[in-house]
Amino acid sequence: MRCLVRLLLSLQSLVIITAGVSLLTVGGIYGAERFGDWDGGELGFAAAIACGLGAVLCVLGLLGVLTSCSKSYSWSYCFSIILLIIFIFQCLAGVLVIFFWNQIERLFEESLLETMKSYTLPSTEDTPYLLSVRYAWDRVQHGLGCCGVTSTENWSVTEFGSPGNVPESCCAQPVPGCGSGVDFVGDSSGLYQAGCLGAVQGEMAENVEMVVAAIAGVAALQVLGVCLACCLARSVQVEHCQI
Repeated sequence: MRCLVRLLLSLQSLVIITAGVSLLTVGGIYGAERFGDWDGGELGFAAAIACGLGAVLCVLGLLGVLTSCSKSYSWSYCFSIILLIIFIFQCLAGVLVIFFWNQIERLFEESLLETMKSYTLPSTEDTPYLLSVRYAWDRVQHGLGCCGVTSTENWSVTEFGSPGNVPESCCAQPVPGCGSGVDFVGDSSGLYQAGCLGAVQGEMAENVEMVVAAIAGVAALQVLGVCLACCLARSVQVEHCQI
């Protein structure tokens, strides 16, 4: 039984480490290119938060692996308390998100607008950040049938779009050159009209069951970690008492 608990705790810790590495990668791709010229923008803060959360998750996952291998019941109890405290803080953060949703949505919109300014055509000078921005925007716009953050006109204020260009992923029928010579204030019937922010929100509203299930799954994973750490601690404590 104890071996099963240790295995489950190790697997949960590996999931946490994977999530942490993913956040560090996302924040690091931006930070490697832009943290040297910190401008205090919303996207920079978002990348810094992603790096911070990623580091915390990696440390937490490593502590979980250490706990699964440890024979100290006191440390196992400590780890369960750490997980419980983090879970409580996350619940409080969720409540704050609900109360400050409008401000968070505005920050998210500003961050997306900032990434649009880094969109470029493929070139030999591409960096991982520029490649990621171009790939993300093309996939989202083509996949959701949208263009820009709130509308097609968002591209007009970017360096890429100022001559009258939009990415070809904005075109309802994407063909080479379809994104050139766009009249942002006139007829743009060949382009997707919906903004991607609204499209993403619409997708989430249509799949609210999956969103709720994902949130519940993350919460259940953390509660499971607390239970596994307590079970392991209790098992080791009983063994020590018998000795």
